[in-house]
Amino acid sequence: MFSKNQLKIIAACAPLILTVSGCTSVSRTVSDVGLSSLGGVAGYQLSGGKIGGAALGAAAGYVASKATQAEVAREVSKAEKDGYERAMNQAVKQQYWIIQNQQKGSEGPRYIPVQVPAQKIDGVLTTPTVHYIKIEP
Repeated sequence: MFSKNQLKIIAACAPLILTVSGCTSVSRTVSDVGLSSLGGVAGYQLSGGKIGGAALGAAAGYVASKATQAEVAREVSKAEKDGYERAMNQAVKQQYWIIQNQQKGSEGPRYIPVQVPAQKIDGVLTTPTVHYIKIEP
């Protein structure tokens, strides 16, 4: 079976390789090779030094690597979809408040200038002026 040192090495490597298999910065090939190698060593030791055991262990390690990568890909896809939906909801809310603020208009009354030209009324000549008409919102 395994010696104490071999068990320590396997125990130390397994979590590291499983963790690396989910990293996007490390290629999938590295995780495939790492887990296949670890599985091959474990299978060889568990089968008492038989090549068939090593092959089965390597295959099991490869399958574990692919399963981990598929789970990571699924989680990344789900996170991207959730982020997209949140952004769309935020954009809709933002557009709603823009429209609300546009419809509200400015606070308080507005004044519109009206130009009154020079004119003669009952023999009196007036000068041109500007009057402001108050408009309530």
